[in-house]
Amino acid sequence: MLVIRLARTGRSKYPTYRIVAAESARAATGKFVAVLGHYNPHTKDLVIKREEVQKHLSNGAQPSNTVTKLLMRDKVELPAWVKLKTKAPKAVEAPAEEAAAPAAATEVTETEAAADADTAPALADADVLVAETAEDAAAENVTPDADTTDTAA
Repeated sequence: MLVIRLARTGRSKYPTYRIVAAESARAATGKFVAVLGHYNPHTKDLVIKREEVQKHLSNGAQPSNTVTKLLMRDKVELPAWVKLKTKAPKAVEAPAEEAAAPAAATEVTETEAAADADTAPALADADVLVAETAEDAAAENVTPDADTTDTAA
């Protein structure tokens, strides 16, 4: 399959690029079919041979994302099937769901509290009773869950 992509040229630490039509199996800087233009990212200088690009696109050459952006910038008419490939956004919704989950939990407890208003005094008495047992256990230096058969030995 034929692709239109950038081939790096230029000196060390100062890249410039050729826009080339090449076989997709070839290395990016390897053999190519045709030079379709060049691009200097430092000066933003872009030269495109429009007729040749149109010819290769009409024959089914796939442009890379960067070349597609450059062609759009230069207002080259692209076929309808040429689309920019974008990455799916990272899972940003997970923190939003975690933030919504505690809010939903508080809504449920408020609803239950409103529905069971008569059981609230009984729950308060149970809390006091649990606190008293914890104080008694602390006074005896025994945890409420401790097994009493171990202290006999």
